[in-house]
Amino acid sequence: TLVKPFYNNIRKELTKMPKVYINDLGLRNVLINYFSPLEQRADKGMVLENLSFRLLSERYDQDQIKYWRTADGNEVDFVVETSYLKGFAVEVKFNEQEAKPNKYNKFTQNYPDFPLEFWWWKKMDLLL
Repeated sequence: TLVKPFYNNIRKELTKMPKVYINDLGLRNVLINYFSPLEQRADKGMVLENLSFRLLSERYDQDQIKYWRTADGNEVDFVVETSYLKGFAVEVKFNEQEAKPNKYNKFTQNYPDFPLEFWWWKKMDLLL
């Protein structure tokens, strides 16, 4: 599945490359022959981000789910538009200690109508 970028200022934010998520993480594990427990995996961030996409796509239309990235490297994993210029944003981390809200000031200042949520592995158990 392709996720398109979210942007308001076309000159300061990237708008070209969609992100790719796979619909079946089990099939992904078979294809790469990697079955280690999540805590031991080098790709655990990617797995959790993909799982988060699957959870969001069960609740929202695919065209409502986007990501945000700027030319200078700022990024938010998901921006969900629930109505015109309103919604919420999600940043996925493996654990709560990795969530650093100040790192996302640029997004929260530019998009105050999109409150930023942090999802991490133990919190995602509640969403499943």
